Amino acid sequence: MFILNKIIKRFSKIKIVFFLGDCIILYFAIFLTLSFEFRDHLYFTNPFYNIPKLLQFGIVQIITLISFRYLNLYKEKNFLTFNNQIIRIIKAVLFSSSILIVSTFFIKEPDLQISSRSHLIVFIVLSIVLVSIHRIILMRLYVKNKSEGIFDRRILAIGAGETGKRFVKEIKEFTSFFYLVGFLDEDKDKVGSEIEGVEVLGTGDDLSRIIREYRIEEIFITIEYVSHDKLLTLIEIAKDTKCQVNLVSSHFGIVEKKVDVVEYKDLKSVPVYSTMTPVYSMFTKRIIDILAAFIAIVILSPLFVVISILIKVTSKGSIFYKTHVIGKNGKNFVWYKFRTMKQDGDEKIHKEYLTELITENKPVEKIKDDPRITSAGKVLRKYSLDEFPQLLNVLKGDMSLIGPRPCLPYEYELMDDWHKRRTKVIPGLTGLWQVFGRNKPDVSFNDSLILDIYYAENLSFWLDLRIFFKTVPVVIFGKGGS
Repeated sequence: MFILNKIIKRFSKIKIVFFLGDCIILYFAIFLTLSFEFRDHLYFTNPFYNIPKLLQFGIVQIITLISFRYLNLYKEKNFLTFNNQIIRIIKAVLFSSSILIVSTFFIKEPDLQISSRSHLIVFIVLSIVLVSIHRIILMRLYVKNKSEGIFDRRILAIGAGETGKRFVKEIKEFTSFFYLVGFLDEDKDKVGSEIEGVEVLGTGDDLSRIIREYRIEEIFITIEYVSHDKLLTLIEIAKDTKCQVNLVSSHFGIVEKKVDVVEYKDLKSVPVYSTMTPVYSMFTKRIIDILAAFIAIVILSPLFVVISILIKVTSKGSIFYKTHVIGKNGKNFVWYKFRTMKQDGDEKIHKEYLTELITENKPVEKIKDDPRITSAGKVLRKYSLDEFPQLLNVLKGDMSLIGPRPCLPYEYELMDDWHKRRTKVIPGLTGLWQVFGRNKPDVSFNDSLILDIYYAENLSFWLDLRIFFKTVPVVIFGKGGS
């Protein structure tokens, strides 16, 4: 029961209902498809007639559900909007079906072959139609039973100022299922009073007690005028309750603007997820890093040879550039890149640039017309090819494939304390800033750090997967490179 309550607190009842419904409907579509293919052996009476085929479609079903999750079909803003749902359902089913086609091409096992195109079409049509119907029915039941409170989400707001007042008004106009239990505020004089009809239950010191007594499932931080450091500390405290945490503040505005993270249709807030289990961040992520880095090095080794020759032919000096950078928890490690600058280039230009960038909070852009960069270096930098030697850092465990970029020691010294919170996770080859803010004039230095800190606070397989797919056009098309 404890585990079930923990899951409900993290994901909400309605999301679980939608997910379980998708599982059942997709299995139903699979059984109908296989019954159509093997007419003499109706799968409802003998579901294990062809186990290899059943397992094959079962894997397709899992891929479809993963695609649903990746395409945000379990976010309220999408499952309450008909058009948004249908488009995403079609994309997910077509993607998983393409995996099925590719698998049958490479795996020559007779039992796993698709006997005809019509069977594949039956599966695609059934999946899209049945899932769409089931979601429309759930959507209407969801809205119709609003007054019953079946799916009500018990929420607590921290901050009873002007932002808190606006939040209450938005909640009252909101079409979703929120029951705002009350406020917490550091002003003790407000305790016991009401803000727009909602009681201030206590101060921040009462958080754990209020969570238990009022069975709070979700927390909204509605504080605007607070330092980054205090806000990030408050987020950590709120996350420790294992409730879903949402930030209603302009501090994380860059995340809302650049990254599609908004959960609710009519309520702008940035979710900060509490981790259900550390298994991914502590173990699975490392295993994926080792396997992927090793495979990439083997496959790309011919390209590395070509790049090495190009560097030696176009400029004097070593092939690789090595320097000390700051990694997880502020620790130093040796960082590798293909050399893109002239040997013994003056670092003064870069130091002056970083000092101005950080102290004046300017947009993070590459130094234009940098005289230190070689002709080959311009090409390598444009397509991020100079970063590939860092795969060695990944194998060594100094870096991950995905994570905030490591910074130089003199850059680290210039940072404020709240900036350094980005180092709570292992640095990576690519991250949120690289795919959503790289060389963007509307992304300041502080914004880039907020993107990194958001990643550190929300580290998950799904976020890593999204960053990975967003990184591909950066490398292939040189998008954002310089």
